[in-house]
Amino acid sequence: MYPFSTPSSIVRNRWYIAAFSNEITREPMGRKLLGLQVAMYRKEDGTPVAMYGLCPHRYFPLAQGKVRGDALVCGYHGFVFEADGKCSEIPSQGTGAGFCQPIYPIVERGPLCWIWMGDADKCDPALIPPYDDFGLNQPGWRYSSANYFHLKGRSQLLVDNLMDLTHLPYVHHHISGGEAMKNPSIKDEERAEGYRVSRTGKVPFTHFHELVFGPEARFEGISDFLSLTDYYGPEFIRTGLPITTAINGNPDVPPALGTLNILHGITPETENSTHYFGFATRNFRLEDETLDAFQYESDCKIRQQDVEAIEAVERDLDEGAQRQRELLVKSDAPAVKVRRKIEALLNAEQAEPSTARV
Repeated sequence: MYPFSTPSSIVRNRWYIAAFSNEITREPMGRKLLGLQVAMYRKEDGTPVAMYGLCPHRYFPLAQGKVRGDALVCGYHGFVFEADGKCSEIPSQGTGAGFCQPIYPIVERGPLCWIWMGDADKCDPALIPPYDDFGLNQPGWRYSSANYFHLKGRSQLLVDNLMDLTHLPYVHHHISGGEAMKNPSIKDEERAEGYRVSRTGKVPFTHFHELVFGPEARFEGISDFLSLTDYYGPEFIRTGLPITTAINGNPDVPPALGTLNILHGITPETENSTHYFGFATRNFRLEDETLDAFQYESDCKIRQQDVEAIEAVERDLDEGAQRQRELLVKSDAPAVKVRRKIEALLNAEQAEPSTARV
């Protein structure tokens, strides 16, 4: 499946964001993840549960049932499934059943709940992207701008979009200073945490940056900037606002006000649709709710523009890929490297027998 040679483009042995933590309550919620229906709810002690979402009796959505104690009760015929998946009650015959509904490991860390739907023997919470690398749940950092988009396009198109920022002055033309991303200098490196792309160039002080960093960061002239993109896996990418490194060639710049990380959670819904979880972290203006509001509005506008562009690509992608060879250019180098990394993961999964639960 484009752009891979494998029949599926979904890597299963990863921790994906299933939901923001505040989405999962005592009322069951349903979400299709990696092609499977999943019902999620909380036990009485607050622990989240993720269960295969179709009742084995008539395949009714379990998320349309109710929670009783720590169990999930199907809303069609009252079958009861305990938090470990065991069917403990069938009202019509006054018994339980020797049947277990599949359960998926789900880990709540701060504002996010991560789910593992791959091979059971490879499930390790240490593989969740490292929060300390991007300031989530860390002292001196603020979490903000949580937003969600349903993307009618394959997840790889979003990965490609985030790894190639030359679209910024065209898709996000309202952002002042975006012209600097047309042709920046690019370097990359492998890190223990993932794959990093560094972009450098020159840009004047912009109104957008003043809104984020404040008037005290203003300068006259042209600044050298550094923009970082970190790929942690097909499920998670960090981008960020450019950091000023010098002004008019002088490395003595205004006091650094901090770092703003833009985080992107990418969870396939199906082969051709994606859950897009967005949020941000920053280590400055920690109590500034005005900045929170501006950032949320700005992030939603930017992500909506990306969603519209990607959905336009998805609509005719298969036809285009069959008729023409893809034209790849210099700026695509990071995206192509990431594609190779993902294809290697897909090939490795195909080469081994699966121990997934469903």
